[in-house]
Amino acid sequence: MCIRDSKKIYKLSEIAELLDLSLDGDGEKRIASINNLKNAKSSELSFYYSKKFKKDLQNTKAGAIILSKEDDFDFSGSKLYTDQVHLVYAKCSQLFESEISIPYLKDEFSKIHESAKVNSNSYIGPYSVIEKGVQIEEGVFINSGVHIGAGTIVKKNSKIHSNVSLYPDSVIGENCIIHSGTVIGSDGLGFAKNGKKWEKIVHSGKVIIGDNVEIGAGCTIDKASSGATEICNGVKLDNQIHLAHNCHIGENTIIGANTSIAGSVRIGNNCMIGGLCGIVDNIQITDEVTIYPMTFVTNNVKNEGAYSGGPILMEHKDWLKKSVTLTKK
Repeated sequence: MCIRDSKKIYKLSEIAELLDLSLDGDGEKRIASINNLKNAKSSELSFYYSKKFKKDLQNTKAGAIILSKEDDFDFSGSKLYTDQVHLVYAKCSQLFESEISIPYLKDEFSKIHESAKVNSNSYIGPYSVIEKGVQIEEGVFINSGVHIGAGTIVKKNSKIHSNVSLYPDSVIGENCIIHSGTVIGSDGLGFAKNGKKWEKIVHSGKVIIGDNVEIGAGCTIDKASSGATEICNGVKLDNQIHLAHNCHIGENTIIGANTSIAGSVRIGNNCMIGGLCGIVDNIQITDEVTIYPMTFVTNNVKNEGAYSGGPILMEHKDWLKKSVTLTKK
């Protein structure tokens, strides 16, 4: 079994020092966790980053608030100042994350092939299967019910949560997180028409995932028909995303939930793709592109910038009028 260390408690002055923040208030105040303004207790730290939460700020019971100096007139308690509240929130959440310690190499109910190379400072949970020739590097945490196919490599300090399937020859980079129920390396939709039937195209490729990638729950990432489906360093995928065969997702791109990306799509670096988007096959999207939710991408995006095409909620009669106008154009 694995063990989670007890949660840490910080003095407010320690948080200010660790995150390089300006403190106004009681530096000896002890903070045990973070919470939203509405539900925070006196032992918790909260954040204010939007005027729509102004009422919650005025009524909060939080022990301290992280906010910008221009907003501090609405709160009289202890404050930590920053101009990047959302970023500091992310960093602060990491301070309070409970760490996983790994006291055992493997659970007695897991099955590890004799040819697999599993670092002694890694953890294999119950009912997980590690096939022939797999390499598990130092600090890797594999939860229960994970299946790792032959020849797969899982690099240092990556975490794979319950019921994930990694098909043979997949490569998982360092410091990755793969959430429950995700399937990596399954066959893509590759069939050739043969009269009224379909002839299967055998997929002989694999999936390569870079370092510091996080993949949400229930995602499906198909291996390449030949070559590799590639997810580059720093990519973040929300839940229930589908990436078809031979896709390439550039560095530090983030994709929202329920987006479906067809085969051989190439997305550049530092892009933001909203939820519920659809991207047809063989599309190329350049670097630094934002695509808003529910947009259907049918053409290459050659210039950086923001693009949208999703429907906006309105009365049906108004939608019909606007649809006619767009059709005429």
